Amino acid sequence: MDIRVYRISTCHWCDKVESFLKRLDINYRTIVIDLLAGDEQEKAISESYHLSKQRSFPVIYIDGTCVIGFHESRLRHLLKLPSREVEREEAKLEDVKGNTSVLLKGKEKLEAFEKMREWLEREAKSHGYAINPDQKVVEEILTGLAVNEKRYGYKACPCRLATGTYQMDCDIICPCSYCYLDVEKNGRCYCSLFVSDRFASGDPSFPDYIPDIREHSGVVEKTMSFVKEGTTKVTIEAPQSLYKTHMKVIGFMQDMADKNKAREDFLKIAEELDIPSSFVQWGEDIVYVNTTFNDMKIVIKLRQDQDVYVYQIKCMANDGKAINGEKLFQKIKFSEHKNKLFECYIIVQSSLNTKEDVDQLLPDDKRHVSYLYSNKEREPGIIAVFGEERAGKDTFQIDSINPSDHMFDKIVEDIVTLETNYYLLCAERQRYILADDRLNQLDATIVAKMGIISMNLPKAQPEVLKGWLHGLSNNFGEISGVTEESRHRMNYTILKRDVIRKIFKDWGENNGGLNYPLISRFLLERVDSLGDQYQRLFTRIDGIRREMMDLITMLRTKIDLILQEQSLELQKSMDETTKTQMIMQHTVEGLSVIVLSYYTIHLAGFVFESLEASHIINISVQTAKAIFVPIAIGISWYLTFRARRYIRKHSRNKSK
Repeated sequence: MDIRVYRISTCHWCDKVESFLKRLDINYRTIVIDLLAGDEQEKAISESYHLSKQRSFPVIYIDGTCVIGFHESRLRHLLKLPSREVEREEAKLEDVKGNTSVLLKGKEKLEAFEKMREWLEREAKSHGYAINPDQKVVEEILTGLAVNEKRYGYKACPCRLATGTYQMDCDIICPCSYCYLDVEKNGRCYCSLFVSDRFASGDPSFPDYIPDIREHSGVVEKTMSFVKEGTTKVTIEAPQSLYKTHMKVIGFMQDMADKNKAREDFLKIAEELDIPSSFVQWGEDIVYVNTTFNDMKIVIKLRQDQDVYVYQIKCMANDGKAINGEKLFQKIKFSEHKNKLFECYIIVQSSLNTKEDVDQLLPDDKRHVSYLYSNKEREPGIIAVFGEERAGKDTFQIDSINPSDHMFDKIVEDIVTLETNYYLLCAERQRYILADDRLNQLDATIVAKMGIISMNLPKAQPEVLKGWLHGLSNNFGEISGVTEESRHRMNYTILKRDVIRKIFKDWGENNGGLNYPLISRFLLERVDSLGDQYQRLFTRIDGIRREMMDLITMLRTKIDLILQEQSLELQKSMDETTKTQMIMQHTVEGLSVIVLSYYTIHLAGFVFESLEASHIINISVQTAKAIFVPIAIGISWYLTFRARRYIRKHSRNKSK
C-alpha cells in the first residue's frame, strides 16, 4: 500500500496523523515540505498541490485517494481498520521526523514559548475568543507559531504552508482572517487554538473535522506553473480576502428621547475611528460617513424610522487585501441600551456555486438557502444563505455580488427591512404573552364569579345582585380593553407580515436545485404563527365576552323582575290609600257642609238681633235662628257642590 504524508514541521495536526499511523504500525513515507530545499522542495510542493489543490496540511495519499487534514474516520475506512468506537486505545503522541525542536532549543524555546503565551492571552481577550482547554494542543500550536515567527518575521498559521512573503500570507497571520467564521460555525479555528465558549465547555455538537474554508470557498486563487529551465519554478498568486464585504446591522427600539441620543452615539463611533466630524453627512432621518480605515473602505449609516433606529456598518476589501470586519466591529462600542431589537451580519462571499460550498457555511439544521432575482429560463440568480439565530445574531451570506452595485444596496435594504419587521413582530409576542396572562387571570376570576352566581341566584337579594352586576361590568370593561388592544396588535401583525411577504415576492425565491428550505419558510412560519396566536387569543376573548354578556343579561333580568314585583306591591298599597283618602274626603265634605251651616247661622244671628232691636221683626232671635237652620244647610250644600264641580271641570280642562 502506497501511503504518503505531506506535512510541514510546525503543524500539530500533522503530528497527530503520524502518531495515528505509527500507533497502528502502518508503513508510510513522510515528506516534511518546509524542511526540504531546492528542487526537492519544489517537487514536493508540486506533488502536494496536485493531490489536494490547496496549501493546508496534512495531506495524506493512500493508494490513489487523498485525505486533507486529520480525518480519522476516513483514514480508518481507507486503511480498512476498525472504527474508533471499536478501538478505544488512545493515540500516543510521539515525536516525528522534522519536529520543531530542531529549530528552537533550550532557553530560546522557553523564552519564545512564554512570549507566545502572553500574546495568546492578549489576542483571545481582544477578540472575544476562548483558548483551547487542551494544554498540549496549545503548546504544540504556540511552538509552531514561534518557529514561523523566527522563520518569516510574523506568526503565520502553523497548519498552512506560508510563502515567506507578508503580502501573500497576510490572511493566514494568526489569528487568521478565517478565524471568526470558523469559531462561529465549528466552535474552533482551523488549527484549534482559538475556540468558542461552547466548545470550551465540552459541547459535543461540533464536528470532529474542520475543512479549510480558505481553500474550499475559492478565496485563494493559486496558479501552479512549471517552467522547465533546469529546475521547476512554483508561482503562487497573492490570496484575496475571505469576504468582499462584511456588514454588521444592529437595530434598537426608538422613542422620542432616543432620537438625539442615537445621533450622539454616531458621533462617538466616528470619534473612535478617528473620523473628523466634518466627514459626517447629516440628513433628516439618515446620518452616514464614507471613509477608509486600516486599508478598508467603510461606510457607517444611521437610519431613524418611527419605531426603530438602525446602524449599518459596512467594510469592503481595498486593493484586494484581506479584511476581517469583526475586528472593526469590536472597536465600535454602542451605548448600553435595554431596547436592542436585533443584530445581524451580511457577508458577500467570493463563491457559493455548489451545494458543497453552501455546506461549508452552516450546519444542516440551521441553513436556509434562496436564489434571488432568478430567471428560471436561464441560470439561477443571486444565492443568499441565511443562518438562523445564533447567540442573538443572524447571518446572511450573499454570493459574488459587487458591493458597489445598486442591486447589493437593494438586497441590503431588503434584509434590513426583513430583520426590522421580523423582530418587531417578535417583540409583539411579549405583548401577546402579557395579554394571555391577563386574560387567564380574568378568566379565572370570572369563572369563580359565575359559579357563585349560578348557585346563589334564586335566593339572592337585590343588593347582592347589584354588587355582582357591578363587579361583572368592571370585568367586562377590562376584557373589552384587552380585546381592543389585541385587535390593534392583530392589524399591526398583518401589516408587518404583508411587508415581509412583499419582499419575498420581489425576490422571486427558488432553491436552485439545492435541497434546503427557503429563507421565507423560516421567517413566514414564525410570523404566521404569531398571527395565529393573536387570532386564537381574539377568539377566546370573544367567547368569554359572550358568556359574560349572557350572565349580565340574566342578572339584569332578575333585578328587573324583582323591581316589578316591588312596584306591584307599592301600587296595591297606593290603591288602598287612595280609597281611604276618598272616604275621608267624603266625610270631610259632609262635615264641611255642617261647619259652613253653623257659621252661616251664627252670622245670621247677628242680623236677627239687629232686626229685633229695630222692632222690624217681632219674634225672638232664637226662633229666627231655628227657622233659618234648614235654609243655612241648603245654602252650604249648594255652595260646596258648586265649588267641587268647578274644581273637577277645571282639572279636566287642564289635563287636556
